[in-house]
Amino acid sequence: MPEELRRLLERVCSIVGREVKDVSDDEIIPKLEECLQIIEKEIKEYSEQLEEYSMMMEAHLEELTRTYEELATLFEVNKILGEFEFPYKTLERVKQILGVLRNAIPFEGVIVKLDTPDEKIDYMDGDTEILRSVVEKLDAKGKIESVILVDSLKESEFGKMNLLVVPVKSPSSYWGYIALVEKKEGIFTAADRKMIESVSQQIASALERVAFMRDEIERQRMKEQLEIAKNIQMRLFPKKLPRTERIVVSASSTPAIHVGGDYYDSFPYAGGILAVVADVSGKGVPAALLMSSARSALRSMSKTIKDLRTLIYELNNMLCEDLSEDRFITMVAMLIDDSGKLTLVNAGHDPVYIVNNGEISSVEADGVPLGILPDFDYEDKVVDVPPGSFVVAYTDGVPEARNTEGEEFGFERLEEVLRNLNTDDAEKAMLKIKDAVFEFSRGAPQHDDTTIMVIRYS
Repeated sequence: MPEELRRLLERVCSIVGREVKDVSDDEIIPKLEECLQIIEKEIKEYSEQLEEYSMMMEAHLEELTRTYEELATLFEVNKILGEFEFPYKTLERVKQILGVLRNAIPFEGVIVKLDTPDEKIDYMDGDTEILRSVVEKLDAKGKIESVILVDSLKESEFGKMNLLVVPVKSPSSYWGYIALVEKKEGIFTAADRKMIESVSQQIASALERVAFMRDEIERQRMKEQLEIAKNIQMRLFPKKLPRTERIVVSASSTPAIHVGGDYYDSFPYAGGILAVVADVSGKGVPAALLMSSARSALRSMSKTIKDLRTLIYELNNMLCEDLSEDRFITMVAMLIDDSGKLTLVNAGHDPVYIVNNGEISSVEADGVPLGILPDFDYEDKVVDVPPGSFVVAYTDGVPEARNTEGEEFGFERLEEVLRNLNTDDAEKAMLKIKDAVFEFSRGAPQHDDTTIMVIRYS
């Protein structure tokens, strides 16, 4: 028996790393107990370590599961928001997102207030009385610039409430907020807050895309409408200018933007040719509409009124009735016949130049612009145009054209160009003036419409 115990002792001692030397028979049992205590202690420590590792693994597994749920939720939200259509149907998408969120963060009530490019969303789901109370307090704060996180153990301005609120905003816009009210189990956590913040960022990004697309669609629509307006306006200018054996008319108009308020026209009238250059106050579509109205009225009245002075008088009275106080039209109307007789009425317009062999003279304005004073008695001036002369009319876009340094083209430069036309062709003369103006202002934005008319009397 002692021999069997000794062999057992040797085996146990080898397990615990102890040596067995000079052990008497009486010492075998105590030694064996000592070794067994060591083994028992190590087993206990190992068991504790296993339990600790198990708890750690469970925590990591729970964290991984939570992260997976967050990623899956955000993926679903991204999928909902990523399907682009127009209109975007934001409320419908928000409801889908809340359904996904409810699975990840079970909540009793939700409030969504968003002012989107498509619609204003004021959505609640839950106990209406409680939610309205929360909305009232949140709206009193104005823009929610940071997260509000209140748990049911703390007394706050919202009372004892489990509340999580995040703003929906992007760097350039504040869209509103999302509020979760009363979590079904426990209280809202930092992880819940992180998830809702991520969702709100995705919603804000989606709304930015919608706003951009709406602006782009509106811009394209406006561009198309302006292009249509430009085409309509260009068709209002005469397709072919009248001419006789001794009179040739050439004209050009360039708007500062898509459509402009400058106007020129020429047609047979009272035994000669009537040539008109006008400038409507303002620019763009409103000015173009006034221009088309003035053109129609002038053409209509010219069929029954055969005196130029009376024609402008009646046109002014009609415009005084139709135009608002801040609108008016400057106009120069020129009637020339084959004898070289030029009858001219100038209603607040720039001077008209007569150019003959490098010598220039001007006919200044003496009447107020049209549409300001009813029953104004306009004066008609009569000038004999020498053969071989040019009569030049234009809008203020010519002398007021600026270069990149802010200098104006001015009347001195215009007169210098007129002295050096060196041509007997009306169109070439008109193009030379036009080229000089645009060469001067090249690289600088055009602030006003530019219209030039040249009449050649030979």
